Amino acid sequence: MKKPEVFFRPIGQSGPLSLYWHSGPYGDAVECKEGTGVAWLSPSGELLGVEFDDVNKETDHQILIPSEGPKIEIFVTDGIVKVKTHFEKAVTKI
Repeated sequence: MKKPEVFFRPIGQSGPLSLYWHSGPYGDAVECKEGTGVAWLSPSGELLGVEFDDVNKETDHQILIPSEGPKIEIFVTDGIVKVKTHFEKAVTKI
């Protein structure tokens, strides 16, 4: 997965933070399975982008788990955002 474009719009101490892996348009957002935010998925289920609802600009750590695609983890320290994507390996029981 390529490096995402990051858009952080704090008002005061916090605000929404968006990550986009593909250019738009995106269509309807869907709530994530875990975490506070939404994801945009292609018709085939590919993750196009996510938005964390409220991120503190000084220090924060959050995880979003969309219905499809990787788990997205962000770390914010002094306004600098670091992003990790976690692809879970499928385990098949025989």
